[in-house]
Amino acid sequence: MERNPDSPWNPRVPVEISPTDFEKQVTVWLQRAGREQGVSFKATHQGIANGHGGSYAIDVLLEIILLGGSCVQVLVECKHQKRPVERDEVIVLEGKLRDVGGHKGMLFSTSGFQSGAIEYAAARGIATVTVVAGECLYETRAAGPTAAPPPWAQFDRFAGIRLSPSENGVSCSTIISNHLEALSKWVDELKS
Repeated sequence: MERNPDSPWNPRVPVEISPTDFEKQVTVWLQRAGREQGVSFKATHQGIANGHGGSYAIDVLLEIILLGGSCVQVLVECKHQKRPVERDEVIVLEGKLRDVGGHKGMLFSTSGFQSGAIEYAAARGIATVTVVAGECLYETRAAGPTAAPPPWAQFDRFAGIRLSPSENGVSCSTIISNHLEALSKWVDELKS
């Protein structure tokens, strides 16, 4: 992944994935993370959330059953665009959460997030995840241009990078099919 020099936690060029495959990949990651946490839930691709202002089509609607029957509703939006997600897009998701009485929100993006969007989302309990090509996780210690992965290297087709504000800028946690701790931890926080 060639990084954006203005926001090094973002890719310069978005990953190539169709909008539907993007949403389905996110759904699979969330289902696996929920199973790892042992929670009962339903993940609906293109779910409908009803609020006072009407109905909203949500890319992935999570309904997590906790404490013997309490339902926690999580709205998950997948931004398939060429520019990093802006704070205004987080504000829109926050408005939907308030209108439907949702508990948490998540934003996944193919092009990353502006720093203001990451900070605003974190302050409101909304997770931010950039989806990249899995081979972007290949690193070398060589100086100079980034080397392509060798043919024997195995990668998931897609990976996620969970972004959180930190004292030094942005903290990044990797998400792949056999390493879902960044999502599992977020799901676990819903239980407390």
